[in-house]
Amino acid sequence: MAKLTKRYISHDENASRDEKVLKMREKYGARGYGLFWEIVEYLFSADGKAELNAKVVSLAIGEDVRTVRNFLSDCIEVYQLFESDGTCFWSNRLLSQIDQIISVSEQRRIAGRKKHNRKSDNSKQIKELDSIEIEKMPSNCSANAKQLNSNCSAINKINKINEIDSNCRERKQPIKFSKPSIEEIEAYCIERENTVNPIQFFDYYEANGWRVGKNPMKDWKAAVRTWERNDSGGKKSNVVVQNDPYAELR
Repeated sequence: MAKLTKRYISHDENASRDEKVLKMREKYGARGYGLFWEIVEYLFSADGKAELNAKVVSLAIGEDVRTVRNFLSDCIEVYQLFESDGTCFWSNRLLSQIDQIISVSEQRRIAGRKKHNRKSDNSKQIKELDSIEIEKMPSNCSANAKQLNSNCSAINKINKINEIDSNCRERKQPIKFSKPSIEEIEAYCIERENTVNPIQFFDYYEANGWRVGKNPMKDWKAAVRTWERNDSGGKKSNVVVQNDPYAELR
């Protein structure tokens, strides 16, 4: 598994009211809730999976080994808050979060490399133009005119290349719209250095069939830039989605 660069995980505000967590708290109370999150943090530090060894876990979280053994057994067999194959144990939701963290980290790395390459290209072009030095004006007028014409010719060649490149881009056929993934939206938002929520953006347009007003969307990046200019971070859907925050934490 790739190395984690983000050393924290999300914690839903209504996690304590999850149905299976509530059943666990009927027996273990608030202390059990604390034990549960201590074990989740320990699993995260172990990249999502750990040996099913009560002594090792108890040493890692600083709790009594007997308490940890009974609690961990109930969380796996009774409350199904963790999964186990008899040798290791894990949380499916935590593994999903770790995969997402690694994916976002990779997208940021790619975006940073693209930004660096753009700066390098711009710097190279500036150096190439600076290399076209204008020599001191010679006393001979014909020599002076020849030098100026040479420099103008070089600049005209650059302008001609840019003009041809621009015309080629204009003649390209419109690209058929392709729905972006959340990872693509995330990478573009990182590149733009904005505060647009990629998941909220995706869910909003997924719900309305990827339309802008009454018209089909043509450019999702342009839509991201529109959200970026909106003080509230973009439009929000009025649809309330009921989430089971720990549906995958089993």
